[in-house]
Amino acid sequence: MTTQDAVAEVDIRERIDSLLDAVRTGDLETLRTVFAPNIVSFDIEAPLRHLGAEKKMSNWEQMFTVLQVPFEYETRDLTVFVDGSLAVAYSLNHMNASIGTGGKIDYWLRWTSAWQKIDGQWLVVHDHVSVPTYFPDGRAAMDLMP
Repeated sequence: MTTQDAVAEVDIRERIDSLLDAVRTGDLETLRTVFAPNIVSFDIEAPLRHLGAEKKMSNWEQMFTVLQVPFEYETRDLTVFVDGSLAVAYSLNHMNASIGTGGKIDYWLRWTSAWQKIDGQWLVVHDHVSVPTYFPDGRAAMDLMP
């Protein structure tokens, strides 16, 4: 890894920390600074593909109206690879939150993101959020823990 790539990894990790804080607190303005305008997102909710930052922000807005903020959101095993102006990050993420209508969610997600340095700033150009599946039952495996 070059010195420049090592510095970029620190920058991306700081951006991810900002993203996580914004998710925990429902800070839409900070979230807007993380995603590239042309992001392609394979988010956890339908449809299969979301195109553009506005759609990504719409997903966050919807989530923050359903969940009570602040809530717990932790990242485990965060790995970041950098090569020049492109980077990939992945982790296991734990969400524990109360739902506004009652009830609670408490599960682990898989997150992968592709980052690109655009106009001097690292932005997410692609992300993928998923949960594993129990194939024999055809249901999401929301009860798994690392």
